[in-house]
Amino acid sequence: MKVVRFHEYGGPDVLKVEDVPEPVPGPGEVRIRAEVIGVGIPDVLVRTNNDAKDWPLPMIPGNEMVGTIDAVGSGVSRFQIGDRVFLPSREMPQRGGCYVEARVVPESAPFLVPDGVSAEQMVALPNFQVARLLLDYAVPVRPGQTVLIHAAAGGVGSALVQLAKLEGLTVIGIAGGAAKAGFVSELGADAVIDRHVEDVQARVHELTDGRGVDRIYDSVAGPEFTRNFGMLADMGTVVMFGFIAGKPDTDLYMPMAGDFTRNLGMQTFSIHYFDDKPDIRRGTMEKIIEDFTQGKISPRIHGQMKLNDAADAHRLLESGGVIGKLILVP
Repeated sequence: MKVVRFHEYGGPDVLKVEDVPEPVPGPGEVRIRAEVIGVGIPDVLVRTNNDAKDWPLPMIPGNEMVGTIDAVGSGVSRFQIGDRVFLPSREMPQRGGCYVEARVVPESAPFLVPDGVSAEQMVALPNFQVARLLLDYAVPVRPGQTVLIHAAAGGVGSALVQLAKLEGLTVIGIAGGAAKAGFVSELGADAVIDRHVEDVQARVHELTDGRGVDRIYDSVAGPEFTRNFGMLADMGTVVMFGFIAGKPDTDLYMPMAGDFTRNLGMQTFSIHYFDDKPDIRRGTMEKIIEDFTQGKISPRIHGQMKLNDAADAHRLLESGGVIGKLILVP
């Protein structure tokens, strides 16, 4: 079967299409024949080793797939051949592994795909899982509060917009360019700031009558990170859950606590905190699947590319031209 993997860290060119023996499920395992495979920023971070995990090489990226079970090992009781399932790699001991035509996993890992559900949209649900955990566990929010979301047109950012509106929050999204700003507005954001043509900090103060926002969700970070503190309301908190633009300056004390009486805060967040908390992790995903089947959330799909073109998919993702979820198909 075909897999896409890399033997060294680097740019998209390190992704190679290779032939490997087709896996056979052992006791308690099932084999999933891939229908759609998700592509996301975490795949890029793994490929470039920017998540500093030093994954064992060669490495197969890919953190989610939807497919059909076509073989089962002895003792399997949860699934049978022909079942359509959704596999987020967070349910596996190691991330990645989904850029493949077929994959063997423990029967405890996948989720059953509800009847009539779009496989393309379902493969985007891990972004909503992260967003749900952010809202519930990273300094929980209350209805009526105002949140600011960086990269609001991105995978987790767009999921945050939708879920935050369901929670009764006022949502301000930040996006780069008119197309992405329009997308965030379509998602239901109360206001959108185009960072390419607007002063983000000035616009936030204008939109909040100088009060600032209660939470800022930042997956970008980088050298501009400390500007977040100037956009917070009293008792507000910045939640950093990624660093696409690089890690922030280590001197955060003065920007955060220059006016000590404002009680500003910062929290880091990683979904890896839930690696050993399967009840919370899986329970959150089950709630997201329920919201999806009830039409409360709707992932947007950018488009499909062939699995053999995974390197081109990474180039497109890194170009900033993707709005919604990019899909690979075998």
